[in-house]
Amino acid sequence: MNLTIEKTQAQILKHHGGDGEHAREMITATYERRHDVAFWEFWNAQLGGAIDKGDLLLDLGAGVGQFVGDLALRYPHNTAIGIEAAPYMLAAQLPLADNARMLVDDLNDPQAAIADGSVAAVMANMLVHELPQPVLMFKAVYRWMKTGGRFCVIDLVRQPLESYLEHKYPDRAVWTAEASREMLEDTFEHFLEHNRYHADDLIYMLTACGFKLVENTPIRDGRMVRIVVEK
Repeated sequence: MNLTIEKTQAQILKHHGGDGEHAREMITATYERRHDVAFWEFWNAQLGGAIDKGDLLLDLGAGVGQFVGDLALRYPHNTAIGIEAAPYMLAAQLPLADNARMLVDDLNDPQAAIADGSVAAVMANMLVHELPQPVLMFKAVYRWMKTGGRFCVIDLVRQPLESYLEHKYPDRAVWTAEASREMLEDTFEHFLEHNRYHADDLIYMLTACGFKLVENTPIRDGRMVRIVVEK
């Protein structure tokens, strides 16, 4: 295991406000809403065609393994692998089918023993903005992926401060006399974390690693993006 994973674990916990259990509960509770019929129609259209019998399927930042479990059930002739580092996620892993497993690894510098050219489809959903740098992960995915494999990144992207604050505080709580220094500093820290990259930045990094752009779709009124690339 990467010896610096403790640093990454501390960074993830800080990103989640110091309350890993709450973050786990929120992510777990919203899973079905985020993986509805429309999501699976998108998956089938953009990634399903890249998958052949025996290929590996990969979920980066897999949490408790919900998506890994769904992939294993939908693709019984493939192996679904989830990669996660946060202890509070790993401690609550769901039971998985025989064709699925979870790996502990640091996605800031992946060292997982995944064979080059063995992966057909990769998902990174709400992960990239948590990484101080995603380049080593993008390079690892390119190495692991077979020719014709596809990689989907769904994530928050850079937006104006006004858009961020109006969405986060529709009651304009930031501008009231009750807004504390602690609340304001926390808000602006999260603004910086959630505004690391523009969609063009993500596409630049992915194509610089060798991927070809397939889809670039703004979602959630432009606060997020869905990008699909192919090796």
